[in-house]
Amino acid sequence: MISRIVHKWNGLRLKPKLFLSYLSVIIIPILVLGIYSYWQSKQLLNTQAEQALDRNVDTMAGYFNYKAELYNHTANIILNNSKIQQIISTPYMDYVNLYYDLNRYFYPNFNQIRIGNKEINQLTVYTENEMPESGYAIMSARRLPSFAWYKELGQNDVRPVWIRHSSELYFISTFPRLLVNGQRDLLVMQIDMKDLFGRVAELMPGNGVIVTNAKGGILYSNSTESVKAFGLNSLNDADIIQARSGTVEIDDQKLLVLKKQIPESGWLIYTYVPVKNVSLNADKILTATSIVAGSCILLLLILITAMSNNLMKRIHTLVSWMKRVETGELELQVHTGAKDEIGELMIRFGHMLKRLNEVIQESYASKIIQKDAELRALQAQINPHFLYNTLSFVNWKALRSEEHDISHIVVSLSKFYRTALNKGGQIITVREELENIRSYLEIVLIMKNYSFDVVYEIDEQVYAHKMINLVLQPLVENAIQHGIDKKDEGRGQIKLIARIEADTVVFTVEDNGSGISEDMIGNLLTVQSSGYGLKNVNERLQLKFGDDYGITISSTIGEGTTMKVTIPLSMEA
Repeated sequence: MISRIVHKWNGLRLKPKLFLSYLSVIIIPILVLGIYSYWQSKQLLNTQAEQALDRNVDTMAGYFNYKAELYNHTANIILNNSKIQQIISTPYMDYVNLYYDLNRYFYPNFNQIRIGNKEINQLTVYTENEMPESGYAIMSARRLPSFAWYKELGQNDVRPVWIRHSSELYFISTFPRLLVNGQRDLLVMQIDMKDLFGRVAELMPGNGVIVTNAKGGILYSNSTESVKAFGLNSLNDADIIQARSGTVEIDDQKLLVLKKQIPESGWLIYTYVPVKNVSLNADKILTATSIVAGSCILLLLILITAMSNNLMKRIHTLVSWMKRVETGELELQVHTGAKDEIGELMIRFGHMLKRLNEVIQESYASKIIQKDAELRALQAQINPHFLYNTLSFVNWKALRSEEHDISHIVVSLSKFYRTALNKGGQIITVREELENIRSYLEIVLIMKNYSFDVVYEIDEQVYAHKMINLVLQPLVENAIQHGIDKKDEGRGQIKLIARIEADTVVFTVEDNGSGISEDMIGNLLTVQSSGYGLKNVNERLQLKFGDDYGITISSTIGEGTTMKVTIPLSMEA
């Protein structure tokens, strides 16, 4: 392992070595110190946040405890009132006495409590005593089983019980049995939930809160609001209650849960908040620590870069020269006044580049001369005057014998060779090159009995431009030989297109023949054929205009082949 690290270290350039050395000595201690500082600050802030949350829960628990004491006190005023106990335990035989007692003792106490406690929506005594019901104030205990909340009330409950059913909250107390002839009579207060729980949002802003009675029945929950506020998909109150105090993970989000008990009522308060909210200040510390550490690292990186560049500047210059030469910039001028070892390397590189340019120019000139010689040798194989005179004589004989097909093919052949030979010159107009290929195709069509079609799409603007001669004929010959002649079904077609694209002239030869394979496409441009083939044309174009120009071939088996020739608009290119 160590040897591998040493091997990689030795393979690094000098600047990365300097950079890594500075990093290990300066930046790593900064990072370690920053991470440790952030961790300690986060621990402290989390502890403080949890303590603040715990204080808020204590405040809310104190508020609920106060409310519970208030309702207990209110209930005890009625439960321990001897006159009210006597009224609900007396088997009245005379209704006059009943109404007298109710109006003198019962209703005044009830009305006084209702007036002093506006949050009590309804106050009812359910009695087992056989006496007439009086509105909502006195009702028969036989009604109790019909109420849904009554099913949650234990038969032996003596202490006050809080029950929530639907959107209603009930405080239920039992009259002392010994004082009411062993009857189980109930005092039921229906409490306004908004009054009791309306301050939760004020006391615990941004927190989820669940309040349960002593048996675990839910009295209040703001989970609907918490789901939206915390960005959760859903929230089950039971998950929070089961978590007790600690953390619970819901929808990939950790929630911190705190639990408090209210002594007076036996209620349990569960409050919960995303851990990330508790750690919000810690994130600010992280941001501040990151900014400070990042600023120090950035300043150090600037200093390291400056020092490294000061040491490596001339080496980088030499490397830059080499890369420019590698991309083809061979005319680069190398100058330096330095006399040290690096300066000597620069001087030697300049001498080498100069000599390389001389060799390339000699080789380039040699190739151009060679290609010109090959073309001139090909042209010299034909005696132009003898050829033209012979063709003229054959044409005269054909016309005299009324052999018009022969006359036509002879005239086309004469035009073809006149433009092909071009008096020994290589530069002709696009118009002349296109006339040359039209003559060639006329000859081939006659020879093949017009067995295929030729379509021309020529942009008028291309005619006046210059180009080298004998470029299109090898492409058309290849389209006939490898495409049309090998087509099994249907009528063949060759399309010749010439147009201007940007600053180039593009010639396209398309055929709908049998297509050619990828291997053959490569051979057409790289392997020397017996005649004047595509390889020679492509080399002439690239020698004349550069590697950006020349022939490109694409083909699909069974559909045909497309060959394109691209040359610059200006012959000076």
